[in-house]
Amino acid sequence: MISRLIYLAVLLASALLLGLGMYFQYALHLHTCSPQVLVRYALVFAALFALFVVAINAAKIVRIIMSVGIGLVSLVGAVLAAHQSWPRQFPLVFSSIGIDIDSVVRALPLGDVLPKFFLGTGSCDKARWTIVGIAGSELVFFAFLLFIAAGFLAARRD
Repeated sequence: MISRLIYLAVLLASALLLGLGMYFQYALHLHTCSPQVLVRYALVFAALFALFVVAINAAKIVRIIMSVGIGLVSLVGAVLAAHQSWPRQFPLVFSSIGIDIDSVVRALPLGDVLPKFFLGTGSCDKARWTIVGIAGSELVFFAFLLFIAAGFLAARRD
């Protein structure tokens, strides 16, 4: 029972972060950048793994597999969020190092299905909004670290 509550918390936190991103994009007209689009993919997949476990009364092996999925997707999401935050923290040293994420985003299939949700046209050179001094990408980074810990904790619970 406790493990299902943990998965529900991951699901609700993912939905909250995705909704917050949509609010900033459409209500405040802040354009997302390509790493943010990939972070949204990671949030969607973490939410789907958590939803699968919450929706069915999964056996322990299924919970372990879904926890590994949440952990891997959250690890990728944390790396992407750190990739987005890093140039803002160290602008002179790392401003030109990195991969071309725009081409990766354009090649992903969900961009054709939900183009407004997975549309990245802005730049990541500065934080457009902060909560208590923490930029959105850093907030998502910490959320992904919590998702990794929650997945590990939920898999170990009976």
